Amino acid sequence: MKENYHSSVMSRQFLKIIIFVLLVFTSYFTFVISVFGEEKNISLEEIVVTATKIEEPLYDIPNDITVITKKQIENGSYTNISEILKNVTGLHLFEYGNKGSSASISLRASTSAQVLVLIDGKRLNKPGDGQVDINALSIPIENIERIEILRGASSALYGADAMGGVINIITRIPEQAKTSFSASYGRFVTKELNFNTSQRINKAGFYLSLSKNTSAGFRENSEYDSESASIKIAYDISKDIRADISFDYNFRDAGVPGSLSWLTPKANEKDKNFLAGINIKYKDSVMKIYSHNSTIDYMNPGLEDNIHKNHVLGFDLQHSMYIGSANLFTGGIEILEEDIDSTNNLNENDSIGRHSRTRKGIFLQNETFLKKYLILTLGLRYDSISSEDRFSPKASLLIKLPYQTNISFSAGQGFRVPEMNALYWPDTGWAEGNPDLKSEKSTEYEVNIQKFFGSFANIRAVGFLKQSKDLIQWQETSPFKWSPVNISKTRVIGFETESNLHFDLIDIGLSYTFMDPQDRNLDKKLRFSTRHQIKGNISLHPFRGNTISLEGSYVHRYKVEKGDPGCYFFLDGKIAQKLNIWKIPAEIFIVGKNIFDRNFETLKDYPMPPVQFSAGMSFSF
Repeated sequence: MKENYHSSVMSRQFLKIIIFVLLVFTSYFTFVISVFGEEKNISLEEIVVTATKIEEPLYDIPNDITVITKKQIENGSYTNISEILKNVTGLHLFEYGNKGSSASISLRASTSAQVLVLIDGKRLNKPGDGQVDINALSIPIENIERIEILRGASSALYGADAMGGVINIITRIPEQAKTSFSASYGRFVTKELNFNTSQRINKAGFYLSLSKNTSAGFRENSEYDSESASIKIAYDISKDIRADISFDYNFRDAGVPGSLSWLTPKANEKDKNFLAGINIKYKDSVMKIYSHNSTIDYMNPGLEDNIHKNHVLGFDLQHSMYIGSANLFTGGIEILEEDIDSTNNLNENDSIGRHSRTRKGIFLQNETFLKKYLILTLGLRYDSISSEDRFSPKASLLIKLPYQTNISFSAGQGFRVPEMNALYWPDTGWAEGNPDLKSEKSTEYEVNIQKFFGSFANIRAVGFLKQSKDLIQWQETSPFKWSPVNISKTRVIGFETESNLHFDLIDIGLSYTFMDPQDRNLDKKLRFSTRHQIKGNISLHPFRGNTISLEGSYVHRYKVEKGDPGCYFFLDGKIAQKLNIWKIPAEIFIVGKNIFDRNFETLKDYPMPPVQFSAGMSFSF
């Protein structure tokens, strides 16, 4: 008891110190850039985002959005997409172990199924469980142009599943001839091989990426072997028309060690994901047609043998136009055909079986430039899903104050359709699905203040209130039998602040998130939710061709039940040096993960890997 008490006291003291340092740094940071940044009258950096489904400068967006640029990805110690997202303000990554295990996202205390994940606007959420395994994404980080993280209810534009927010991974357009190869080796016999090539010939361009990753794992039965391939072909049909065709494939064969309280030393899972699509852009119109297939083959000998197949066929069409000089109007339609085929090979009667549904949506949005410094955005979307119809409104007002300062107010609604597993789970004697489930719903209010210092720096503070109802929860509906029901209500109050500073030799990012998430049914905090998040990153370029980067996070969580994981801290880093070998551009690098070798869990009884170092080299032609 004394040890736990002293540990708790030390954690609180450490947290106070970190918050104090954060406040001092932010104050100093604001003072410095106010004095030096304003005097130079630097123009704003033109970062274009698609958070409103149209390309607009970041400083014209009223929503709470973080943009991770290609430069930030290149400078960091990141080796996959989940490591990039781990450092995002207000985002919590639930991980079951190393990169061979599953990982899912929470934004503002949401469930992972309440966060919509896109690649170039194409949906990745599976209809079976509503989630996306971030570790199973096949996009190499070398092909990412930027990642946009839109926090808050966004169903007025994106429809179902955007209750907590939207993550859009945007891949680059092949513009130049380049070939690169990299290889690395690290602890636990971890090997990573990557090959990328791109070419541009007149109006056409393409890139091809191949990767192979293997590891013996840090726990018994945590080894993995994954391979992926990505192809993108872009063609400028005319000055106003461009077509992109993409194919992304990933296969992962991994051991599933289970939790510390329920070990599965012989379990294995094979995951396959294939995403194919075509985007056609004509002036201010965009059309997307895509197909996403996902297969999960899980086997625990003698106990479980399941195959879960998910398929989504999507069509998305939108058009933007100016009405007069003060109104930018955007409208679009979306049609989704969703199918699942889930089989229990040990007992056919316990199979979910085949099910399908059609989702149709139409949205309208108008941005009104009331004056030079006022932008009013009104949006409304109608969705028809099975027997349920939903209207999702959103309104925001952006006020542009002097000295590159913005303040915005927004209010919107979000919803999530029930996952098919909850609807159609077979009657196994102890559990049964509920075909009468309704959609989860939320209403969110937000105040956002941003200060820009040209391309030199920016700082942002956001306060939000989210209220949700009809949340789906499995309950004991009859003696010893569980079913999902729309019963839970929650309320989340939160505050976020984020600052970024850019010099020639150094880039610094720092963020803090506080959340007070309340389960209104149980009058308790939401289980596994975070109270404080402090995240930071720094990239140094002390001399030519050299990069030193560090990314760290401190997360303090609410403990609702005995044994729930508490606070944790980790630090990752990289040292890289560019050079020429036989006149060939090359880079040698050392990457460290969990450098201080901290013992921590992001999910109860699922330990994260200890300290890992890897070294490698890359060549560019």
